[in-house]
Amino acid sequence: WNISLPELKYTTDNAAMIAITGYFKYLNKDFTGQDTVPRARFNI
Repeated sequence: WNISLPELKYTTDNAAMIAITGYFKYLNKDFTGQDTVPRARFNI
Protein backbone atom coordinates (compact mmCIF):
# COMPACT_ATOMS: atom_id res chain seq x y z
CA TRP A 1 0.00 0.00 0.00
CA ASN A 2 1.10 3.54 -0.75
CA ILE A 3 -0.82 6.36 0.90
CA SER A 4 -0.28 10.01 0.01
CA LEU A 5 -1.55 12.70 2.35
CA PRO A 6 -1.28 16.37 1.34
CA GLU A 7 -0.05 18.97 3.78
CA LEU A 8 -2.89 20.48 5.82
CA LYS A 9 -2.48 23.86 4.08
CA TYR A 10 -3.45 22.16 0.79
CA THR A 11 -6.69 20.72 2.11
CA THR A 12 -9.85 22.82 2.11
CA ASP A 13 -13.56 22.59 2.66
CA ASN A 14 -15.48 22.37 -0.62
CA ALA A 15 -18.36 24.36 0.92
CA ALA A 16 -16.53 27.64 0.27
CA MET A 17 -15.93 26.75 -3.38
CA ILE A 18 -19.54 25.67 -3.87
CA ALA A 19 -20.81 28.84 -2.20
CA ILE A 20 -18.75 31.21 -4.37
CA THR A 21 -19.80 29.33 -7.51
CA GLY A 22 -23.46 29.69 -6.50
CA TYR A 23 -22.94 33.37 -5.76
CA PHE A 24 -21.49 34.11 -9.20
CA LYS A 25 -24.15 32.01 -10.94
CA TYR A 26 -26.80 34.01 -9.06
CA LEU A 27 -25.22 37.34 -10.07
CA ASN A 28 -25.17 36.19 -13.71
CA LYS A 29 -28.77 34.92 -13.47
CA ASP A 30 -27.47 31.48 -14.47
CA PHE A 31 -30.37 29.36 -13.25
CA THR A 32 -31.57 25.91 -14.23
CA GLY A 33 -35.15 25.06 -15.12
CA GLN A 34 -37.67 23.40 -12.83
CA ASP A 35 -37.60 20.31 -15.05
CA THR A 36 -33.93 19.56 -14.30
CA VAL A 37 -33.42 16.10 -12.84
CA PRO A 38 -30.77 16.08 -10.08
CA ARG A 39 -27.93 13.60 -10.55
CA ALA A 40 -25.18 12.74 -8.11
CA ARG A 41 -22.52 12.55 -10.83
CA PHE A 42 -21.92 14.31 -14.12
CA ASN A 43 -19.34 13.42 -16.77
CA ILE A 44 -16.60 15.99 -17.08
